[in-house]
Amino acid sequence: MGSPSASAPSLPGTTSGSADPAGWLVDLFGGMVTATGLRVGVQDALRLPGVAACIQVLSEDLAKVPLVVYRKQHGGEKVEATDHPLYRLLNGHPAPWLPAFHWRRTMIHNAMALGNQFNRVQRRGGEVGRISPLQPGRTLVRWTTEGEPFYDVMDGARTVTGLPFHEVLHIPYRASNDGADYGGLWGRSPLEMHRESLALAIAAERFAARFFANGARPSVVVEMSGKMPNDQVANRVRAGLERAMGGLDNAFKIAVLEMGMKLKELTAKNSDSQLIEVRKQAALEQATMFNMPPHKIGILDRATFSNIEHQAIEYVTGPVTALARGIEAALETSCLSEAEREDYEIRHDLDDLLRGDIASRYRAYAIGRQWGWLSADDVRGWEDMNPLPHGQGKTYLTPLNMVPAGTEQRPDGSGADVLFAPTRYAAAHDARQQALTSSLVGPHGETLFLPPPSN
Repeated sequence: MGSPSASAPSLPGTTSGSADPAGWLVDLFGGMVTATGLRVGVQDALRLPGVAACIQVLSEDLAKVPLVVYRKQHGGEKVEATDHPLYRLLNGHPAPWLPAFHWRRTMIHNAMALGNQFNRVQRRGGEVGRISPLQPGRTLVRWTTEGEPFYDVMDGARTVTGLPFHEVLHIPYRASNDGADYGGLWGRSPLEMHRESLALAIAAERFAARFFANGARPSVVVEMSGKMPNDQVANRVRAGLERAMGGLDNAFKIAVLEMGMKLKELTAKNSDSQLIEVRKQAALEQATMFNMPPHKIGILDRATFSNIEHQAIEYVTGPVTALARGIEAALETSCLSEAEREDYEIRHDLDDLLRGDIASRYRAYAIGRQWGWLSADDVRGWEDMNPLPHGQGKTYLTPLNMVPAGTEQRPDGSGADVLFAPTRYAAAHDARQQALTSSLVGPHGETLFLPPPSN
């Protein structure tokens, strides 16, 4: 392809009206107004404990596992391509100032919260030499009539237009055609799709905060037999009571009333509004938004010793694997050429997330060693231990009673053909008869014979 400017399609920039505003326009003005009357933006949603926990758990779990570049070989085998330049970037520093773990965690966090994450891919001599994240909100995507994306990036005071897909790493979360033109792909954030549910949770949080800000007491009304002289007196009395009794610091203080006033406490209680139940249900709904098992964000109501292990496995095979495959596909598309995609693939190693307790691991290792598909060095590698010296751990064991059909194992390790039934079993029967009827020597040297066994 040519230069970005020459390759850029002549399409108008994306705009948004106020009748059906786009997500970027909504967040620009502080979020969309919901039925609760609250504006819900990304930053408002991230203040909810359930949302913050879901994004933190998923981003950290996927960022801490190895991201490996494999070289495909004949016969379906693959080996780690540690000599490939991309291997060093994905597991070391994608940019000189940026560790891979921080980059990957930030990339996943932004993709889940905003729906899309963009990174600039810079090449040196045809090979990827640097991958650096772009500031959210500074990338505009346009699509040709065939759905091919081109990116306009605001870089300080200037805008770089028409960058092709192999110069921008685009990570869409839950990618779909919704929000894109001509069949292009665009990510959708759960925070955008579930604003009403998030607004209800935010309303419950603010209600609880204001309840405790008022000394954990319900509202009160002031009763008096007569009428206030004027609004100024009424405002002075209200301000005095709020100053004397409002807030946690004024809890249990004594208020002085005047003009025959009486305080009457309202009877509404948090138990009547089911505040605790509403907040717990809100956390469950936030876990559902991200397909997150509740126990991963600290909700253990339905977790038991018998099912929590299976829930952990479903977590890895469900949301973690889906997110991992999306990132792998984006990396292969932007960072590998068409020719390289024939010989290389990028995969997350999720084995660490499926590790059991030490007793379960050692039992599994023992089975693998006894049946010959694991060596001692294989086991030590999974436990982050060095191989045994002088190649001692590279031996694979073979059970003596497990040989290919039609052969038997000789002491020197070579296989030899054996007689098949009934000849083999007839020979075994004769040997058994001979052993049972062999002569035995008595205490005085006499020969003893055992009677042949009855059939």
